[in-house]
Amino acid sequence: MKPSRKDSPRKSIFDETMEAFYRAADLIHLDPRVQLELEEPDFEHIFYITIETRDRLVPVSKEEEAHFKDLPASSVKAGEALEPLANGQFVLHRRALLKADITLREGVLRIPKRGLFRIEKGGPKKFKAYRIQYNQVRGPYKGGVRYHKDVSLDLFKALAADMTWKTAIVDIPFGGAKGGVRIDPSAYSKEELEHVTLRFIYKLKNLIGPYVDIPAPDVNTNPEIMAKMMRQFTDGAATPHAMRGVVTGKDVRIGGSEGRAKATGQGTVYCLEEWARWRGESLAGKRVLVQGFGNVGTASAEILHAMGAKVVGVQDAYGTVVNEKGLDIPALLTHAAGPENLRRSVEGFPGGASASREEFWKIDAEIAIPAALGGSITGDVAEGLKVQVVAEAANGPTTPDGDKVLRDRKIDLIPDIVCNAGGVTVSYYEWLQNLRMEHWSEAEVNNRLERAIKANFGIIHDIANDSPQKTPLYDSRRFAVGKKIDMRTAAMALALRRIENHYLLEGFSQ
Repeated sequence: MKPSRKDSPRKSIFDETMEAFYRAADLIHLDPRVQLELEEPDFEHIFYITIETRDRLVPVSKEEEAHFKDLPASSVKAGEALEPLANGQFVLHRRALLKADITLREGVLRIPKRGLFRIEKGGPKKFKAYRIQYNQVRGPYKGGVRYHKDVSLDLFKALAADMTWKTAIVDIPFGGAKGGVRIDPSAYSKEELEHVTLRFIYKLKNLIGPYVDIPAPDVNTNPEIMAKMMRQFTDGAATPHAMRGVVTGKDVRIGGSEGRAKATGQGTVYCLEEWARWRGESLAGKRVLVQGFGNVGTASAEILHAMGAKVVGVQDAYGTVVNEKGLDIPALLTHAAGPENLRRSVEGFPGGASASREEFWKIDAEIAIPAALGGSITGDVAEGLKVQVVAEAANGPTTPDGDKVLRDRKIDLIPDIVCNAGGVTVSYYEWLQNLRMEHWSEAEVNNRLERAIKANFGIIHDIANDSPQKTPLYDSRRFAVGKKIDMRTAAMALALRRIENHYLLEGFSQ
């Protein structure tokens, strides 16, 4: 049973995440010592990194503008000398002074068509960083790197635990980890984020490796950042090509895998295909809500749109766009990737109407895909949903209260630890290709991914419905628990059985 932490009046993110763990552990009578091994991470690494930042151009307040109304405009001719940031500021690169005609007053200058800006001096900055290595009994620690202003030890413990269950569910030989840096990426330049990345890996170099701990992209990190991580780790090595598997999610031109960019969204769609098949239905014509329009949300929307589904609403951190006839997803992708759209937001898309956050969740649809940050579907949100299934493409998008409401309202749930497992599955394929010095086609990658996701989702479905069976794709008989349970507990039961096997068959090191 769970220790006294359970009675705490205010639960942490990690505690909430572990509720499903304790339910499943009790249900399957998990070995007590194995439970102790899995209740907390193996290692919690907290450290600090520093970088030098460039000078900034910060917009002058409305109150100050009158004071500078007669300030002549400055001319900055050097290309890309002023790097725009998503927070409305500009990074002032040194080359801005080349062939420039600049007029300053009290540190303020006017830039044509952009307005008045005050120069703020850069300098050294310090950032808190984390790497949680949760469990490695099934293989190397594996998990993403997140750059976000709201990360914490508590959050990364929860995410690292989820990675441990996720890799077991899709039956790949990895453990679980997670980490990142507490930083607002919108406030820093491409060069500064590169420096953050290099210092992050410099500090972690003795703690990661292709057979030790393998980072990957997560929120606000991407293949470009993975490339910098790989370079920093392999720099100076006699055989750097043998270490390409130190990170996954790389560009295909430098050892990345075909299909990796859309893998998490593709895995979500494979789960939804099975959900529809069990109902005797097709995804074509289904109305879909997508919350979050980053890597996972865009891939899910794009694939479903191509299959004939109608994405009737999309929401991100900055706006919501809806169209009951279905949004033009290719056009929305073009809008979000536009050169002037620094936030990469759906806000302002002309092919749909805007809506509030509250209105978004109450739109009539069959499928809701939360693909943003955790905790989006609360009890109140779940009460207003008008869908048949929630496919958790994000990590931990449904709160315990939301979970209960979904069960009470008989809304189907595809839990995150299988729904968004496509990314780590193809990361495993990328790792294999790196070790073997191979390169697989996208068709081969997706065929393997489809089998992995659909087979293990099928096992979870059988556990939940107490219908053990052997099919050409899988055998769920040895995982049955003898009664019907919810899908989240069923997924956790599968993960714990697979992890427990390693401890019980291999024993404990002394």
